[in-house]
Amino acid sequence: MTINTFMTGEHRRCDENFANLESVIDSGDFENAKKVFEEFKNDMLTHFKQEESVMFAEFNSCSGGGCNPTSVMLAEHDQIRITLDQIKTALENSDKNRALGLCENLLFIMQQHNMKEEQIMYNLADNTLDSDDIIEKMKLVS
Repeated sequence: MTINTFMTGEHRRCDENFANLESVIDSGDFENAKKVFEEFKNDMLTHFKQEESVMFAEFNSCSGGGCNPTSVMLAEHDQIRITLDQIKTALENSDKNRALGLCENLLFIMQQHNMKEEQIMYNLADNTLDSDDIIEKMKLVS
């Protein structure tokens, strides 16, 4: 299995959880939305931790400088974290319109981010790193 295949599968799983979150928010069931949101957020943060603490760290240690895409990916992770915090606040305030608007923004950010990772970052990692070793290490992240 390649890093790209493994991590793209993680993206799809997060996408499904996100679609479920949007549906629950749209229903107006804020108590359930808060629970679904926390599950989604935890999945996203675990995914980021897999990338940041394993794949990006390993890639940075052997990439030898030059044009390094991990800095862009990290900045986008930060942007996603900020948007997640904003969604949490909207849910705590039972503000359906704000929460859905932020979800729309998050969807756009995630789609762009995932495309860059799947088309560029993961392929670079597969070509530079021991994919089996990296995947096994990422599986251990919780």
